[in-house]
Amino acid sequence: MKRITDEIKEARKQADVVFVSFHGHECDEEDTTVPARFLETFSRACIDAGAHAVLGHGPHELRGIEIYNGGVIFYSLGNFLFETETVSLQPYDAYINRKMPLDTKVGSYMDNRSKNGTVGYGVLENIWRAVMGALTMEDGKITQVQLYPITLGLHDKRPHKGLPRMSHDEKTLEYLQELSNPYGTKIRIENGVGYIDLK
Repeated sequence: MKRITDEIKEARKQADVVFVSFHGHECDEEDTTVPARFLETFSRACIDAGAHAVLGHGPHELRGIEIYNGGVIFYSLGNFLFETETVSLQPYDAYINRKMPLDTKVGSYMDNRSKNGTVGYGVLENIWRAVMGALTMEDGKITQVQLYPITLGLHDKRPHKGLPRMSHDEKTLEYLQELSNPYGTKIRIENGVGYIDLK
């Protein structure tokens, strides 16, 4: 941790704005929307070292937002792109694990894996909704966070799934409010956009 925080301190000397990004799927016990405690500890240490914001990703779903010591921790804004069903190749072990011939086409593999779109990622709502974040800064400090909900097309046909589109979906923002409540973060929703005021 010291090596990372030392690099953040150095970055703060060299830059106007410092972001730290981590990839972490780990969750606290059984709830996948709650980051593992070590991710919270790590993120707060990064802010204490001088990062303006910490950007978490990896769990394929939204997690809460924490305002900490003047910085912002996005534990996960969800998927931004999720075109897993339209890639041209799948890894070798994917076919072996399903006992499928290695020359199976991706479309057939995905039909098999998802039981024709009835199980797995393709039907999990939280995988297909996400938020884009923006920051307003004044005098080197974050004064506001804006949250723009996007959809990745849960109900779209396969060729169109996974591409982000603005949704203005206030239900997504309300869900993010719930996830952020344990951190004491207040998200104000106006006209399909979420706002966190730090001033």
